[in-house]
Amino acid sequence: MAKSARELLIPILFLAEGVFWLAIVATGGAILLILAALAFIASGLLLIQMPDSWATKPLAGASALFGLTLTVYQVYQAATLFGSSLSTIGLTSGAISGVFAIVCVYLELATLSMGSEASAAKKV
Repeated sequence: MAKSARELLIPILFLAEGVFWLAIVATGGAILLILAALAFIASGLLLIQMPDSWATKPLAGASALFGLTLTVYQVYQAATLFGSSLSTIGLTSGAISGVFAIVCVYLELATLSMGSEASAAKKV
């Protein structure tokens, strides 16, 4: 059974977040950020392969919340560069991290609404 593009949007966003954290590590970020990358990639793959599994929704929700925490911290760190000679780097880093923070908020809200969509369909 082929999935629609709408059904694949959330898993693709999880995978994109995972690639984002891998890129941060590859460019000299903390090696512990591999945990964020693995959490996002595992969530994206589970949402594609086993969306009804008992572990998928909690892992996806926790990954999104973890990513939101990390990206908000990245925005905070980038903001410390404003007003210095590195303000353009801070602005670029802050903007990129801000976009990924918004994606994490969307993923968290989408994860929270996963169970309510299925129960609403059963009631009808």
